[in-house]
Amino acid sequence: MSVDPAPVSLLSDGRSFPGAAPQCREARWWTRALLRPFPDIADAVELVAGEFFANAVTHTRSGRPGGLVFVSLVALVGGVVHLEVVDQGQARTEARVKPPDPDRPGGRGLFIADALSHAWGRVPAEGDPLHGVFAAVPDGYDGPMVTWADFRTRSGPGPNPR
Repeated sequence: MSVDPAPVSLLSDGRSFPGAAPQCREARWWTRALLRPFPDIADAVELVAGEFFANAVTHTRSGRPGGLVFVSLVALVGGVVHLEVVDQGQARTEARVKPPDPDRPGGRGLFIADALSHAWGRVPAEGDPLHGVFAAVPDGYDGPMVTWADFRTRSGPGPNPR
């Protein structure tokens, strides 16, 4: 028995950005340009992409000199846009959603992602062929991580937006 995967519409092959805070703006602009066919979710996806990018630069090896952050977007024909931000390895492997602390200037990114996306998560970038990329993070793993979010949309491109 075979299972047909959901049809996808590749919005881009993805892009690597230097792991520096000023590049967050470039990543948001690049994401926004790809979201023209999806005006109903463009603001949310752009904002979450910026938050994931900032987290990668702040909390992972991507923010060190020479570091990179990879961003990609895929549109599933079933009405979902899938965002992925890949970092170069963690200082900490557990992502936590915490209510915003009004006395702290940061710490709201995952709270925002949770509020604006249909679903989100973090998985090792190096998938296990037996368990797939959605397997639990192994103890002691500090390799590249994918932070992803799915957004439901009512709009979208035809069969090939490129």
